[in-house]
Amino acid sequence: MELKALAKPIQWETLFDGDSKDGWMHSGIGVLRDGRVVFEAPGGAALLFVDPRSHAVERITVDVAVSHGIAVAHDDSIWICDPGAQAPGQVVQIDLDGKILRRIEQPLRNKDEAGKWRPTSVALAANGDIWIGDGYGLSLVHVIRSNGTIESFDGISSGTTFACAHGVAIDSRDSNGSIVVADRSNKRIVFLTHTGEYIRSIVSPILTSPSSIAVRGNSLFVTDLYGAILEVDEKDVVSALIPTSNVNGREGWPNRIVGADSVAPNVSQGELNSPHGITVSPDGDIYFTEWYLGGRAVKIS
Repeated sequence: MELKALAKPIQWETLFDGDSKDGWMHSGIGVLRDGRVVFEAPGGAALLFVDPRSHAVERITVDVAVSHGIAVAHDDSIWICDPGAQAPGQVVQIDLDGKILRRIEQPLRNKDEAGKWRPTSVALAANGDIWIGDGYGLSLVHVIRSNGTIESFDGISSGTTFACAHGVAIDSRDSNGSIVVADRSNKRIVFLTHTGEYIRSIVSPILTSPSSIAVRGNSLFVTDLYGAILEVDEKDVVSALIPTSNVNGREGWPNRIVGADSVAPNVSQGELNSPHGITVSPDGDIYFTEWYLGGRAVKIS
């Protein structure tokens, strides 16, 4: 489907449209070396691998509650940020069979922080550093250095502490590998050096709920949870790649209410409901997930 109303024609293809009876999809998304796309199965505790060419689907079980943040490493191992259901979360590295290769526990600055670990996003730097956004926990951004040391940043150097540091990404447009944070409740995007120093922030009237970030060429692509996909160019100008459909005011959003029940929303091609995770393939295609009962995974190119 071509979205002709936009400045740049966009081809939209729904790769997966989940069944609401299977539960929530609250997922990140990644791309494997063979081109398959990986995201959470509705209901959690499993991943789906979808071939965008054949639409063949493979499912594996994983020992996580929610695959909220997903990053695929160069060896096709998959890093998952699991904020947990009712319990503290975890960050795990798994192989393609779902076997856990490594588990990262909460980085603690003091004992009072124990148990408040609900990580939402993970990004893998070329030098081996692992960046983690604890968006639903203490709103800290952590880095686990390749040598094992851990540093934590609260955003105060920007003048405002992070408030739901929901998404983290490596800005490959910067030869120094700066870190980009989707600081959702502050309605801004924050840039840090690879050593954690504050660089700058981006705000915009259309940047209302930045959630996840991907990089392609000279642009950042940002899911705005309340119904838009935004593009940030090399001059930090924010524009709508797919503009908001203004559905977040609907009763029961991101779902809808029928009688006394919360049910899946009515969604259509070309219109966003609640975009969440986002990634870019080596070919430049953009993939994103939507957060609601059953959920959806979409390719745009």
